[in-house]
Amino acid sequence: MTGFVRTAADPPEAPIAPPDVLFAGLASAQGLVLAISGGPDSTALMVLVARWAARPPVLVATVDHGLRAEAAAEVRLVEANAARLGLPCRVFRVDALPGGNRQAAAREARYGCLMRAAAEAGFDTVVTAHHREDQAETFLLRLARGSGVYGLGAMRDSRIVDGLVVARPLLDCPRAALHRVAAESGLPVVSDPSNEDLRSDRVRMRRLLPDLASHGFDAERLAGTARRLGRAADALDWCCERLVFDRCAVSSAGEVSGPTDAILDVPEEIADRALARMLAAAAGAAYTPDLARVQAIREVLAAPALAGKSARTLHGAVVTVSEGRFRIAREWGRAGLPLRPALSGTDMVWDRRFRVAIPELSGPHHIAALGGGAASFACDGIGRSTLRTLPALYSEGRLVAVPELLQDSGEPVGAGRFRAECLVRERLRGGGAGSVRKPASGIPPDAWTCGR
Repeated sequence: MTGFVRTAADPPEAPIAPPDVLFAGLASAQGLVLAISGGPDSTALMVLVARWAARPPVLVATVDHGLRAEAAAEVRLVEANAARLGLPCRVFRVDALPGGNRQAAAREARYGCLMRAAAEAGFDTVVTAHHREDQAETFLLRLARGSGVYGLGAMRDSRIVDGLVVARPLLDCPRAALHRVAAESGLPVVSDPSNEDLRSDRVRMRRLLPDLASHGFDAERLAGTARRLGRAADALDWCCERLVFDRCAVSSAGEVSGPTDAILDVPEEIADRALARMLAAAAGAAYTPDLARVQAIREVLAAPALAGKSARTLHGAVVTVSEGRFRIAREWGRAGLPLRPALSGTDMVWDRRFRVAIPELSGPHHIAALGGGAASFACDGIGRSTLRTLPALYSEGRLVAVPELLQDSGEPVGAGRFRAECLVRERLRGGGAGSVRKPASGIPPDAWTCGR
């Protein structure tokens, strides 16, 4: 059974930096949501932030996944610890998790709740307690799975997820040092039995670390290797960005186009990663496609001159090649284009490709793809298939408004206009589609309802 224990630990190899140094990169944040489970690592994070005199506004967030009977008591412990430190706390409860990989589903549900907490508080940063050993374990896990430079680059100090910063300021801190902070604080902490479950790949890697350290592969060295590979991944991303932004163009409708030579004149590794980034951004995908599948698209671009056009589909995008040029656009005709309620007078991101400004409305409305209504509109240089994938405002099945970039074609249909800012170019930059990996589970965070 899970218990509340005071964690003893060996003295850390070196003292942890003062909070104003440790969290210097977070000083200008609008607000911080601390992801706190109640274990010694996250309790140490909470203690260190509480000692930070110049901290921005802070909200402790903890999640009851409903997976264990003890979870309700654990979130109450987090609430009590936050109160003792003078930090506000919010508890989320996940109503239900699907079957399959429940740990992965719980992780995604947790991040969904953290993102919601930040959005509703008006904060811009979520902070987690990942530390040096987490970095080393992640490196080993990905090495065992045959990951390349991006996967082995492992965790970064920060990344952007749906417009929010996810920060990991403790990545260089040893686990023992954090456990010492938690123990010396006098706060009780949670002992989670899943951390000892040998059915977990991560737990098995954790058990290997002491033996590996005796051969020179200690956590500090493994984490350092991961950091260097992360720098190599950054260099690849820089090359991809130069290719995309120097040689290619993005239309107001989200199409990416350029000369095939732009892809064929660079090393294959750069070409494939740039194509993967363009495919994900143009398709509104949450992650980039497997590079093995992208290679087939590059081979189409490398084929001798073709009579007429050649088209391929991949990852929700259509790649068209004609007369030495390629075009990548959102695919029409498959499931995946979202239907979302339109809240009067608000902004929303639709299909990860457009930021839509909802006009003042009365009554229920929703945003969905323009679809067959595209026949009544035109946009210079944009094909009918792409027009179908643009957002449109509907009320009870009736078309109400379309993006400002569209002009009436032929008989006016009386539809109004709204602002729709294309986000494809933004997602092509580092930290956008190009750096997003496929999640462990295919279930999006909004598949769960978080309470309280």
